[in-house]
Amino acid sequence: MPRNLYSPRLSDDVVRALYREAQRRRMPMTRLADELITAALADRPCSTGNAAPQAAEPFPGRKAA
Repeated sequence: MPRNLYSPRLSDDVVRALYREAQRRRMPMTRLADELITAALADRPCSTGNAAPQAAEPFPGRKAA
C-alpha cells in the first residue's frame, strides 16, 4: 500500500553530510536520518501535549548494522 506522506526536501549540504556519516557507520542513509530525527524529537512535546511517538522499525525483518 503506497504511503501518501509529506516528504520535505533536504538541502544538498544536509544530504551530503548524511551520506558521509551513513557510509562511516555502514548503514543506509534513510535509517541514519530516521534515528537522528527520532532521537532529536524524543524529548520534545507534540502539539497534543504528548511526547513524540517512538518510530516503528524502519526496515522490518532486516538485521541492524
